[in-house]
Amino acid sequence: MDIPIELKSRYLKRRLEELSRLNHSLEEDDFSIALNLGHQVKGNAETFELPDIGRIGSRIELAAKNKNKEEVQLLAQEMKNFIERAQSFL
Repeated sequence: MDIPIELKSRYLKRRLEELSRLNHSLEEDDFSIALNLGHQVKGNAETFELPDIGRIGSRIELAAKNKNKEEVQLLAQEMKNFIERAQSFL
Protein backbone atom coordinates (compact mmCIF):
# COMPACT_ATOMS: atom_id res chain seq x y z
CA MET A 1 0.00 0.00 0.00
CA ASP A 2 1.33 3.42 -0.94
CA ILE A 3 0.94 5.98 1.86
CA PRO A 4 0.65 9.57 0.56
CA ILE A 5 3.60 11.76 1.45
CA GLU A 6 1.39 14.28 3.27
CA LEU A 7 0.10 11.54 5.62
CA LYS A 8 3.62 10.35 6.37
CA SER A 9 4.69 13.93 6.95
CA ARG A 10 1.85 14.55 9.44
CA TYR A 11 2.60 11.28 11.20
CA LEU A 12 6.26 12.23 11.62
CA LYS A 13 5.37 15.74 12.79
CA ARG A 14 3.05 14.31 15.48
CA ARG A 15 5.80 11.99 16.67
CA LEU A 16 8.17 14.95 17.06
CA GLU A 17 5.55 16.81 19.10
CA GLU A 18 5.08 13.76 21.30
CA LEU A 19 8.83 13.42 21.78
CA SER A 20 8.93 16.98 23.04
CA ARG A 21 6.21 16.20 25.59
CA LEU A 22 8.00 12.98 26.50
CA ASN A 23 11.20 14.86 27.35
CA HIS A 24 9.29 17.29 29.56
CA SER A 25 7.52 14.46 31.36
CA LEU A 26 10.82 12.74 32.12
CA GLU A 27 11.93 15.85 34.00
CA GLU A 28 9.18 14.91 36.48
CA ASP A 29 10.13 11.20 36.37
CA ASP A 30 6.80 10.55 34.66
CA PHE A 31 7.12 7.62 32.28
CA SER A 32 3.49 7.51 31.15
CA ILE A 33 4.03 9.49 27.94
CA ALA A 34 7.07 7.39 27.04
CA LEU A 35 5.11 4.22 27.68
CA ASN A 36 2.16 5.38 25.57
CA LEU A 37 4.30 6.77 22.77
CA GLY A 38 6.42 3.65 22.58
CA HIS A 39 3.40 1.39 22.52
CA GLN A 40 1.54 3.47 19.95
CA VAL A 41 4.50 3.83 17.60
CA LYS A 42 5.35 0.14 17.94
CA GLY A 43 1.86 -0.62 16.72
CA ASN A 44 1.33 1.89 13.94
CA ALA A 45 4.70 2.72 12.37
CA GLU A 46 4.45 -0.22 9.98
CA THR A 47 1.18 1.20 8.62
CA PHE A 48 3.13 4.30 7.58
CA GLU A 49 5.93 2.17 6.08
CA LEU A 50 8.33 3.19 8.87
CA PRO A 51 9.32 -0.08 10.57
CA ASP A 52 12.55 1.36 12.00
CA ILE A 53 10.57 3.88 14.05
CA GLY A 54 8.38 1.03 15.23
CA ARG A 55 11.41 -0.85 16.52
CA ILE A 56 12.61 2.22 18.39
CA GLY A 57 9.10 2.65 19.79
CA SER A 58 9.19 -0.90 21.10
CA ARG A 59 12.49 -0.21 22.85
CA ILE A 60 11.12 3.04 24.32
CA GLU A 61 8.13 1.17 25.70
CA LEU A 62 10.37 -1.42 27.36
CA ALA A 63 12.71 1.22 28.81
CA ALA A 64 9.69 3.14 30.15
CA LYS A 65 8.31 -0.02 31.77
CA ASN A 66 11.69 -0.45 33.46
CA LYS A 67 11.72 3.26 34.43
CA ASN A 68 15.10 3.62 32.78
CA LYS A 69 15.18 7.36 32.24
CA GLU A 70 18.58 7.50 30.54
CA GLU A 71 17.63 4.75 28.07
CA VAL A 72 14.32 6.45 27.26
CA GLN A 73 16.15 9.73 26.65
CA LEU A 74 18.72 8.07 24.37
CA LEU A 75 16.03 6.26 22.41
CA ALA A 76 13.90 9.40 22.14
CA GLN A 77 16.92 11.19 20.63
CA GLU A 78 17.48 8.26 18.28
CA MET A 79 13.86 8.44 17.16
CA LYS A 80 14.07 12.22 16.72
CA ASN A 81 17.20 11.87 14.57
CA PHE A 82 15.56 9.17 12.46
CA ILE A 83 12.42 11.24 11.97
CA GLU A 84 14.40 14.31 10.94
CA ARG A 85 16.32 12.23 8.38
CA ALA A 86 13.08 10.68 7.10
CA GLN A 87 11.47 14.11 6.74
CA SER A 88 14.31 15.24 4.51
CA PHE A 89 13.42 12.48 2.04
CA LEU A 90 9.71 13.33 1.83
